[in-house]
Amino acid sequence: MQAPTLSRRYPVRAIAAGARWLVNPVSADGAKQVPRMILYATGPEILASIERMRDHESGRRVLADRPNLGAFVSNPKALAAMPEGSFGRVLHARMNFEGGAPGYLLAGLIYRDGFFDEYEMPEEARFVIERSRWFHDLYHVLSGYGTDLAGEGLLIFFQSAYNRPRPFAETAAKPPGLGPFLFLRPHVGQRRWRQLLRAAHDAGSTAHARTPPTYVYWEELLPRPLDEVRATLGITPFTEDTTDWLSKSWLGRRAATGFGAYAREVEAAQVARRIVEAGVEVRLLMRAPADRAAEVAKVVADGGDDGAIRAAAAQWL
Repeated sequence: MQAPTLSRRYPVRAIAAGARWLVNPVSADGAKQVPRMILYATGPEILASIERMRDHESGRRVLADRPNLGAFVSNPKALAAMPEGSFGRVLHARMNFEGGAPGYLLAGLIYRDGFFDEYEMPEEARFVIERSRWFHDLYHVLSGYGTDLAGEGLLIFFQSAYNRPRPFAETAAKPPGLGPFLFLRPHVGQRRWRQLLRAAHDAGSTAHARTPPTYVYWEELLPRPLDEVRATLGITPFTEDTTDWLSKSWLGRRAATGFGAYAREVEAAQVARRIVEAGVEVRLLMRAPADRAAEVAKVVADGGDDGAIRAAAAQWL
C-alpha cells in the first residue's frame, strides 16, 4: 500500500479512525486514533498553515529554532524546579498525579504501529505536527478544564477552535465533538452543557485570533507566572469543578479520572511514565517493538533504578 501523504485527504480512513475513537475514547487505542483523524482529514490544511507560519514573526522563529517542547513537558524534575505559581510548576502539579496518565504518553501514541513515520511530508510539517502533540496538557492548565470526562469534553471544543477555528456546528458534527455533544449527559442538564461547549469553542477561537498555538514559543512561557501567560495568550480560565458532573452515569464512573480510568491502562501508563522519567525519550519508547518494551517493563517491575532502565532500553535505541 502506498504511504499516505499530507498533500491529500483520506476521508474514508478519517471516518474509520473517528468510529474507532467513538467506540472507546477513554483508552490508549481510542487516543491513538486522534492524530489519525487529524492527518487523514486535514493534511492540505496543515501544509497551508505552515506556509502562514512563515509570515508571522514568532512562527518563523519557532520554525527556525525547532525547540524540543517534548523535552520540557516530559521532564517532571525540571517543571517542579520552576518558580512557584509559574505555568510549568502548575503544569507539573496538575498532570503528575497518582493513577493518571501524563499527556506526553498520549502524545507519543502517534508513533505506534509506524503510522506517523510512514507518512510522507516535509520535515517542517513533521516538526510542527510532533510539537503540536504536546499541547494537550498545556491547554488543560491554561483553560481551566479538568482531566475528568466532562472537562475533557469541554476541552475538545476549546482545543478544536484554538488549533483551527471553524463553525461550532462543524466541530459538533465531527467525531471528536460528536461524543461530548451527543453522548455526554452531565447533571447540569443538556441546555447548559451545550452552552458551555459553545463557550469553550468561543474561548478557543478568541485565543487563536490572538496567537495561533503553533506560533507560540511555549518553552519561554513555562517559567512565567500562569496568570501572566493566560493574559498574554488571551485565555480566561474556566473555574467550575466538573469532577462529579458525570458521576451518575456508567461511563462517567468508569472514566472519572479521564484516560486513567481502566485498570490495565493505568498500570501500563505508570510503567511507561517510569521509563520516560528514567531518561528514555517518549518517541523511542512508543516506537519500540512490543517484546523489547516488555523487557524494559520487567526491569521497572523488578524495581530497577534509572540506570538499569536506560541500559535495558539502550538495547533497542
